[in-house]
Amino acid sequence: MNVKECYEAIHGDYEEVKRRFMTDARIRRFALMFLTDTSMEELRTAMKEKDCTRAFQAAHTLKGVCLNLGLTGLFEPVNIITEMLRAGNYEEALEEMENVERDYEITEKGLKELEQS
Repeated sequence: MNVKECYEAIHGDYEEVKRRFMTDARIRRFALMFLTDTSMEELRTAMKEKDCTRAFQAAHTLKGVCLNLGLTGLFEPVNIITEMLRAGNYEEALEEMENVERDYEITEKGLKELEQS
């Protein structure tokens, strides 16, 4: 799997990230760093503990990572949950976690495939 195929599989914005990083080698290097980012685990933990403030911080961080790496498919639900948590709507955010988890799994799987190719 090449970088462009990976971004297509994970519903990312390859053209935007290519404009920013210039080469597929640089995109690959930075995109694979996503696999070591702990924001999602922080978000999961904070949501389980019903810590809206910490969950917001984790979601906001994850949102920034997604935006910087052109991970549009994951960015969209993370953006939604970030705004719900900003407003203190824990219950609504908890429901949205299903979409975040689904799109995180798609993104993680695609990037792991890229890593192994």
